[in-house]
Amino acid sequence: MTKFLPFLLIISLTIGCAGYNFEKVEINLKTGKPVDAYNYLKKNAPKNPDIPHQYELGLTAHYANLFPESSKAFEQAELIAEDRFTKSVSKEALSLVTTDKLRPYVGTRYERLLGHYYSALNYIYKGNLDDALVECRRATNLIQYFKGEEKEYNFFSTGFLTHFCGMVFEAAGEWNDAFISYRQAEEYYKNAAAITGVPMPEDVGHSLVRVSRKLGFTEEYERYRTQYEEPAPLPENHGELILFYETGYVPRKREETLTFPILKTDKFGENDDKDSIKFARTLRTRQGMVVEEIKLEYLVHVAMPTIRSNRPRFAGVRISVEEEIADGVLIEDIETMAIETLESERPIILIRTLVRALGKYLIFRKAKKENKVLGAVVNLAGVLTESADVRSWQTLPNQIFMVRMPLSAGTHKINLSFLNANGRVSGNESISDVKITSNRITFLNFRTYK
Repeated sequence: MTKFLPFLLIISLTIGCAGYNFEKVEINLKTGKPVDAYNYLKKNAPKNPDIPHQYELGLTAHYANLFPESSKAFEQAELIAEDRFTKSVSKEALSLVTTDKLRPYVGTRYERLLGHYYSALNYIYKGNLDDALVECRRATNLIQYFKGEEKEYNFFSTGFLTHFCGMVFEAAGEWNDAFISYRQAEEYYKNAAAITGVPMPEDVGHSLVRVSRKLGFTEEYERYRTQYEEPAPLPENHGELILFYETGYVPRKREETLTFPILKTDKFGENDDKDSIKFARTLRTRQGMVVEEIKLEYLVHVAMPTIRSNRPRFAGVRISVEEEIADGVLIEDIETMAIETLESERPIILIRTLVRALGKYLIFRKAKKENKVLGAVVNLAGVLTESADVRSWQTLPNQIFMVRMPLSAGTHKINLSFLNANGRVSGNESISDVKITSNRITFLNFRTYK
């Protein structure tokens, strides 16, 4: 029995540690209490900083107008992600015995990029445009790294991030950088559109026309003007409002249980056969297969992460300021990216999960040979430690829309009408005392949770 004590010790270490209750965070945000959500997360922080918690901390602090605290949390998350990109061998090995939850979580690529979006907004709201530019450069460098790492990179979030960065560079008068970012946004939106369903916004084309003209790039200007048409000039004594409307929640990962039968005729595990990956591929084809009891040797139960669509009630926005009216344009569909990202990872996750389950099965079989009671205990322990890795950034919105509109210099009341899936108004809010400066860009983001 002493052979299996290390295994049982691992089990005792992996069970427990409930962490924070996300429903409490969600309720506080929905009821307009982001400070309470932030304080709850601070109070229930893990002993060692971890990426999902840092993301939740950063976004709740952002909505609570605790901008320095928000940027600090996002920076911490990115530092951990960079450090974890070099995998922890010990935890990788342990995860094959117990659960994927012991694998170092590095965050998805779109999560890491969106952290830079919120951090840049934090600096903008603090009047620190220089640090916002630094965040944009970090984001674009990260995109280049992702592109170099994977030939079949899906470009999720890259169109939105480079589009956003183009606007930030433009607001700072960094025209060359703005032009490069808008040109990248044109490419990245088009690369991802087939999967995300988000076409390149008209603003990207108009920005390329405007900025190439500003820079005196005659050839590029003529090409973009022919392709996208000349945008309307900014009226005299006017500035611009750029508002990002964030709606709903990204759907959370859930756990589902799948079953795979091992047949009595299978040769796996005989003569110390260690080819678990090969047999896992065979087992994968038997998902949900019904087998007669006389043919069944063992029924493998595994836990897998899954995501189902959770579209919010509000599916668009209309902005009115005095006589000016503009509809929001969808520029980021985070739900689609979350579902597609997990779907692309699913084959690898399933094989890894089956290999782990087969390892537990072999341990159970050896224990059963020595002692039936011990076998039952080890089998139960294997079931208890089988859980899916459902870690993610849960406070992210479901979708992001953008409105870019010229407004006269001065202080305005911004009226927002929230549209349902049929394009009808389903709710209203307003933002008072929005200051517009002549020939300058004013950034805002606004969140609803319905």
